[in-house]
Amino acid sequence: MKRLLVCVGLVCVALAMGIAMAQNPLARPDPFAGTFEGQQVVLELKAARGEYTGTISVRGQQFPVSVKANGATASGSFAANGQSYPFTLSPAGDGLTLASEGQEYRLTRRGAAAAEQVPSAGGGSIVGSWRNAQGSAKFNADGTGVVDGNPGRYEIRGNQLTLIGAEGQATVGFEVQGDRLTLTANGKSVVMNREKEQAPGVAGVRPELVGNWCWISVTAAQQGGSQSSRCITLNANGSYLYEGLSDSYNPNGGVTSQSSDAGTWEATESSLTAHSRSGKVTTYRLEKRNHPKNVRDPMIVLDGQTFVSFYNKPPW
Repeated sequence: MKRLLVCVGLVCVALAMGIAMAQNPLARPDPFAGTFEGQQVVLELKAARGEYTGTISVRGQQFPVSVKANGATASGSFAANGQSYPFTLSPAGDGLTLASEGQEYRLTRRGAAAAEQVPSAGGGSIVGSWRNAQGSAKFNADGTGVVDGNPGRYEIRGNQLTLIGAEGQATVGFEVQGDRLTLTANGKSVVMNREKEQAPGVAGVRPELVGNWCWISVTAAQQGGSQSSRCITLNANGSYLYEGLSDSYNPNGGVTSQSSDAGTWEATESSLTAHSRSGKVTTYRLEKRNHPKNVRDPMIVLDGQTFVSFYNKPPW
């Protein structure tokens, strides 16, 4: 038995699974594997080494079928009464469109309709964008979603949220109270806040910037060296804390200096303004980049100075 590590928000929740999950739990499922049914047609396919085998039932008669994917679509054939009948498959909503000899058949994935209807957007609904200092999630009204940049789909039954992957699924408890979403599994919970849309030019606390951001430089030489660090903590309540440390040394001794500041902050898409407790107000040009080497590590750039996320955060 392998364990699935679901990372959403502040903590990673380990779930015991009888199947392996090779991708993020919200990864999109294989569009051609499964059982699909329509009017007088049932198609069952299993994936094996990049190809699919199974059966197709037409008006109660069953025939063996083989299918091969070709990008976003697939082509296949089945034999009946000594004759081969080709067809194509195209993903369509929660199922497939099967086309053969000028006719089209709409097939729905079996089980897709069993999930409860996704609640409409609103204060008590999971529909919307959610974020905290460690990650983000977006749940759309059509059952699709994105967790930390990974697209896929989800289902809701009562207070259970099921994240569906290509090779399995994970279910966690969830509760929405106003603008707070709590996800719970194995006794551990994470809380995310609803991300409200904000006009690009309007300043405010931007949830995606909340966290700890650091710049670190280390220089070593035969006759000495130096180390410098600058860290900015941007809190969700609009406060910030800045701490800087510089340490240099040589055979004759060393020098250490420290600096700190605190206050409140607000940002737009292109600027960050710090209101220091000393009364000084400073506005920095803001850019969002990913680390040039560790591309999954997001950075903020303030007037050209790069600060890398100290904790795990999804890339921009």
